Amino acid sequence: MPLIEWSADLSVGINSIDEQHKKLVNMINALNDAMLTGSSNELLGKIFTGLAAYTQKHFAYEENMFAEYGYADSEKHKRQHSELIAQVVELKQNFIENPQATITTDLMQFLKRWLTNHIMKTDKEYTEFLLSKGVK
Repeated sequence: MPLIEWSADLSVGINSIDEQHKKLVNMINALNDAMLTGSSNELLGKIFTGLAAYTQKHFAYEENMFAEYGYADSEKHKRQHSELIAQVVELKQNFIENPQATITTDLMQFLKRWLTNHIMKTDKEYTEFLLSKGVK
C-alpha cells in the first residue's frame, strides 16, 4: 500500500504541476517501499538523492512560472521552497554520510506531511492566480 495516495484533493488544477507532484508522490512511495522491504542503503541513497534533485527541479519550475506571470507572493513562496529544500538536503546528507543511518517510518511520515502540506496549503495559494493567466 502506498504511503501517499494521489487524489483530486492534491490536484492544483494545472496539468504540468500536477504531473510533477505525482512524480514526487511516486518517488516518496518508492523510497517508502524500499525502506519497508529492507533494500540496501545504496539503493535508498539513490532514491533519496533523486527525490532531493527532482524537488529542486520542481521548485525551479514553479518559480519560473511565478516570474513569467508576475505572481505577487513569489518571494514568500520561494522562501518556503528554500526552507523545504534545505530540510530535504540536510536529511539526505545525514543519511548518505552516516553509514549506520537508516530510513525510518518517522522520516517517511515527515516526507509525507512535507509534500502533502506543501501542495494543500502553499501551492494551492497560487492556483487561482495562474489559472486566471490561462495556465492549464
